[in-house]
Amino acid sequence: EALLAMKASGIEPAGIASLRPALLPKVLRLPDWLFKILARRMLAIDPEARSSMWDDLRRGRPTEIDDLQGAVLRLAEKAGTPAPTVQRVSALVRGAEAERLGSPGLVPE
Repeated sequence: EALLAMKASGIEPAGIASLRPALLPKVLRLPDWLFKILARRMLAIDPEARSSMWDDLRRGRPTEIDDLQGAVLRLAEKAGTPAPTVQRVSALVRGAEAERLGSPGLVPE
């Protein structure tokens, strides 16, 4: 959704490692076994690592959801492109912030 909004706005996204941004959605949809082979360089992350947003939720602090996903939502709205997943994730995180229950436990479908 962010890539679609950026494209509609004439914004060229930065690359991630050696991967062209336009290919990212296709790579993320690959079967796990194939994704792990192709993305091995990008997966060198400590399995115990957590994002600052996860830590904020765990500690009951406000997150940066509106700064991060809000930027995508504003760009999508301005460009006239849909962003239902970004809207839903933002709403779930804001709900978790308000209820102080920790992470909303989002997992890919």
